[in-house]
Amino acid sequence: MAATGDDTLADERQRRVQAGVSAIAAGILTIAGGALAALVYSDLPTVPLLGALRERLAEQAPSPSLKARQVIWYADNSLKLILVSIVLALAAAAIGLALSHLYRSVKARRPELTPRIVYAAIAGAVLVAVSGIVQAVGISIEASDFAAASVQTSDAAGDVLTAPVVVASLLLRQLGTFALGFGFILLALNAMRVGLLTRFMGVLGIIVGVLFMGVLGLLIPLGTSLPIVQAFWLVALGVLFLGRWPGGMPPAWVTGEAQPWPTQQELRESRLEQRDDDEKPRRGARRAQAEEPETPAPQMPERRPHPSSKKKKRKRR
Repeated sequence: MAATGDDTLADERQRRVQAGVSAIAAGILTIAGGALAALVYSDLPTVPLLGALRERLAEQAPSPSLKARQVIWYADNSLKLILVSIVLALAAAAIGLALSHLYRSVKARRPELTPRIVYAAIAGAVLVAVSGIVQAVGISIEASDFAAASVQTSDAAGDVLTAPVVVASLLLRQLGTFALGFGFILLALNAMRVGLLTRFMGVLGIIVGVLFMGVLGLLIPLGTSLPIVQAFWLVALGVLFLGRWPGGMPPAWVTGEAQPWPTQQELRESRLEQRDDDEKPRRGARRAQAEEPETPAPQMPERRPHPSSKKKKRKRR
C-alpha cells in the first residue's frame, strides 16, 4: 500500500531531530576535519619532481633523502594523522545518515526512485570512513618501522609510501568517494524534482557531489582544501530537516506529496498571463473613455437687433 501524505509527514516528524542533527553534525565535522587536516599537513615535506631527479643523478645522494624525510614526518606525526582520519570518518558516517534521511523523504514522494542511490551513498560513506582510518594506521606503522631502521634509503622510503595496505586503502577510499559523490548528485537532483529542495539547494547539492569527489580523492593530505561549500550545504540541509527554513518550508514538506517546481516555460507563461490580467482593467478603462459621448458644444445666445437698425429700415421705406 502506497504511503499517503499524512503517513509521510508522521514518519518525518518522528525522525526530524535525528535527521537534522545528523546533517548539521556532518557539516561541522566536514569543516573541522578539513581545517585539522590543513593544519597537520601544512609542514609535510614535499618531493618535487626536479628535486627527486637531481637527487637521483647526484654522485652522492643527501642523507636523509627527500622521500625519507617525508616518511620520517609520517612517523613523527602518526597520532595526528590518525586523529584526522577519525574526524573525517565521523564526518563521512554523518553524511551517510543525512543522505539516507533525504532518500526516505524523496522515496515517499517519488516511489519509482531506485534504492541503488542510497545503497551507493551508504556504501561510499562506509568505504571512506574505514579506508581512511586503515590508511592512516597503515602508513604510520610502516613509517615507524622505517624510522627505527638503521638504513634509510630512498628506495626503502618509496616502499613505505607504496606499501600494499596504503595502496589498497587508497583505492578503496577513491571508490568510496565516487560512490558517495554519486549519491550526493542523484539525491539532490531528485529532491529538487519533487520540491523538497529549492533550485538553489538542488544545484548546490549537485556541485557538492562533484567537489566531494575531488576533495576527498587525495592520498593523505585529505581536506587540505577547506570544504566550505560542502559544510554549508549539509548544515542548510539540517536546518531544512528541522523545519527552520528561512522564508517558509517548501510546499512538498508541508503536504507530504511531490510539489515539483515550475519549469522556465511555465514561469514565462505565468508571467504573460499575469501581465494580461493586469492589462485588462487598463484596456477596459481606455475603452470606456473612448466610448464616452462627447459633451455638446454650448449654443451661442441669439443676438437681438440694435434699435438703430429698425430706424434705418423705416427711412429706406
